[in-house]
Amino acid sequence: MSENDLNKGVGKPLFVAGLGDVRDQLDRCFLPLGLELDAMFAGRKYVGEVNGRTVTITIALRTRNKYITSDISYRKFTGLWLDISATTPVMSRFMAAQPRGWARRFAAYVQRWRGQQPVENAPNLVENFMAFAHDPAWGEMFLADTAVQSHIILLMNHPTLPPGAAVYLTPGKWMWTTPAMPSDFTPEAAQQWVYALGHLAAAAEQSPPMTAVSPSFLERQNPTVSAFIIASLFLFGIPSLLCVCCTLPALLLVLLNAR
Repeated sequence: MSENDLNKGVGKPLFVAGLGDVRDQLDRCFLPLGLELDAMFAGRKYVGEVNGRTVTITIALRTRNKYITSDISYRKFTGLWLDISATTPVMSRFMAAQPRGWARRFAAYVQRWRGQQPVENAPNLVENFMAFAHDPAWGEMFLADTAVQSHIILLMNHPTLPPGAAVYLTPGKWMWTTPAMPSDFTPEAAQQWVYALGHLAAAAEQSPPMTAVSPSFLERQNPTVSAFIIASLFLFGIPSLLCVCCTLPALLLVLLNAR
């Protein structure tokens, strides 16, 4: 996929962004790997087996509102978000990423909140590299493998990848995610990234962590249910919490004055 093919619709309204050509090129990248196209609203999803592992690839549209006036707006296409996951019998958690600024602090907070600890002696593979693991000693040993280092560098430090690409291990699944589709996305690149994730899974399986981790409630759900729960929390849970936080002081003041 050339840069012109991918980016010709960036910044344009969705209905004239020419995304049909992009979808055709995505099919040419992933269907030859033995994957099948699965139905997905406003994106692309491919599922199948690669080297004995179930692989799921999800490409989602990134859009934002473009305001013409305060009352008139349209959805503008801003790019594609890519996730690749591969199954594994390893039941643990690990994260390698390169966030910057506030995103780095937020990522560290989330990892600690979920019970992960920083891998203190991780090699500095790429700029702003950070790693967290449920078993940091295992994470250190895992990252000391030069083959593992090569695969992580491929997934996180390709010249066309934006900052924010990350590699995750959750119980039963490895995942690579990047917030923007690389401009030179080709069938050869697609194969490299899928195989690199599979090699990371195989390396972890050769010497897995000693302690198993149970999947969370969300991780036990299928992706559609998980997405619905997360969206519901943002749409209803957070506004409700803010409402309670705003009204509670007023109610306390009324009760105190009533006394």
